Amino acid sequence: MEALREALLCPVCLELFTPPVLVLSCAHNFCKQCLEKILIHQNCHHVNGHFHCPLCRKVIYLRGRGIVGLLRNSLVESILEKFKDELEKNCVQEKKQLSQTCEEHGENVNLMCLTDDEPICAICKLFGKHKDHNVAKVSEAYQGRKKEFIQKLHLIHKKSEDARKECEKLISELTADATDTKVMIDTVGTGLLKGILYRMAELRSKLRKDYSTKLETLQVISKEAEAPGQLCHQMEALLEQHVNSVQFLQEDKKLKERIEKTLEGKALYQDQPTYKISVKQYFEELIKGINIKDYLSSACQETLKSTTDIAKTCRSEYPAFVFSGQSPDQSFCKQLLQLFEKSNKINQDNFENAAPSTLQHCSEHQH
Repeated sequence: MEALREALLCPVCLELFTPPVLVLSCAHNFCKQCLEKILIHQNCHHVNGHFHCPLCRKVIYLRGRGIVGLLRNSLVESILEKFKDELEKNCVQEKKQLSQTCEEHGENVNLMCLTDDEPICAICKLFGKHKDHNVAKVSEAYQGRKKEFIQKLHLIHKKSEDARKECEKLISELTADATDTKVMIDTVGTGLLKGILYRMAELRSKLRKDYSTKLETLQVISKEAEAPGQLCHQMEALLEQHVNSVQFLQEDKKLKERIEKTLEGKALYQDQPTYKISVKQYFEELIKGINIKDYLSSACQETLKSTTDIAKTCRSEYPAFVFSGQSPDQSFCKQLLQLFEKSNKINQDNFENAAPSTLQHCSEHQH
């Protein structure tokens, strides 16, 4: 191999040829990039110029095509490619052999020290620092550890999937809560007079920040939940690509601490109330200090509609309410809030139809 390597060295850069390899009329081979440097060094800048071979000093004529006209040595390039493949195979083989050889004694590693959890050779057990330790055959330890590794791989994979699904569920619920809260704020808030607009703006801003903060937190948790997935891929890669039992046991030892921490760790997303938005809380803040029981007269309604800054909020589908210093009746608020609860049976259309009659009923009850 060494003799072949020397034959494949470029005489200019003294490294293995870098394709394309060009052959001169004197049969000497050079890397194309090295030959370009030779032309520059010999002041040969014309496509019809000539230069001297660095080895034999023979004059080489470019004949009007420059360096492009020189022949490419496909045979050398083919040999070079095969030589590099063989070098790579030898390197892999050497690494494989070294991984199964004791660094201290140069013997084959055929035992597993159960005390220190590392592969050793027979001399390590008989005369070395593992003399009084419990040992087992590498093959037996490999089979048992591999089985345990596969079981943990399945657990890690399941935990990763559970974390991903739970985070997606929480984000979906958070988005749904924010949407429901916005519907409640818009529907109730736009039925109030100009005095409530400032409070609505504050609540919307608070909701955006609340939603944004909690969503960012969940997204961070979701990103952190990718760690078990990455560990899962790493374990799968080791399981499929380990070159021998010794290398597997060594890598297994490196991953063991991460695996145990991942399996024992508590997911942050389990504190679910932290990531939810309370529609009830926003509703109570919205109607605080407001007595929602009487509708304004039609004359007042027309006056409000002619006021440009609030005309858009006085659409007919939204009732207008009067203000007082008293708090609203609790049973009335409870009934009204139920209109905004999540339900598969009640949709927005049902709410628009039911809201006026419910409000009227509660108004009569309070009178």
